[in-house]
Amino acid sequence: MQLLIISDTHLQNDLLKKITDHYPNMDYYIHCGDSSLEKNDPLLNKYLVVKGNHDKPGVFDTNIVFKVENYNCLITHGNNFNIYHGNEELISYMKKNNLDIAFHGHTHVPAYNIVDNKLIINPGSVMINRNSYGFGTYAIVKIVNNYVDVKFYHSITFEECSKKVLEEGILVLEEFKKNTKIR
Repeated sequence: MQLLIISDTHLQNDLLKKITDHYPNMDYYIHCGDSSLEKNDPLLNKYLVVKGNHDKPGVFDTNIVFKVENYNCLITHGNNFNIYHGNEELISYMKKNNLDIAFHGHTHVPAYNIVDNKLIINPGSVMINRNSYGFGTYAIVKIVNNYVDVKFYHSITFEECSKKVLEEGILVLEEFKKNTKIR
């Protein structure tokens, strides 16, 4: 199974279309919120989409739960789990609801973590991330025989991101935890 994971497109419709067109044969297309589009927009036809904090109320569900192979998966934006201050609320929700993998956005920082055997994946924002490198990202997740492979890509060039991008993301998120009360 292959999953294209994007988030926080914020009306960057050309990027959304370009990325979607680049991957015509994914098993799942997932948008983790802040598309700022209407539910019936043709750009979202292939996507499972959740509501972000910049989406209109009532347009999309807050969370979507679905199964991929043996994994119970959650799509959420992340703002409803206070994600800027860590993964604790999200992990608690995942444990309570027997979820294995969570896809979220909101922070504009690509990241993945494994905590208490729960996998959390944030593809970053396709428009631009809160890092020094100055480009957007998305993720491709491959699930084969109970093995999960996560890779992050540059939203314009489609090149795989270096580990440095993820390492910098960890530092950015730690700084957010210390200095903000953003929800």
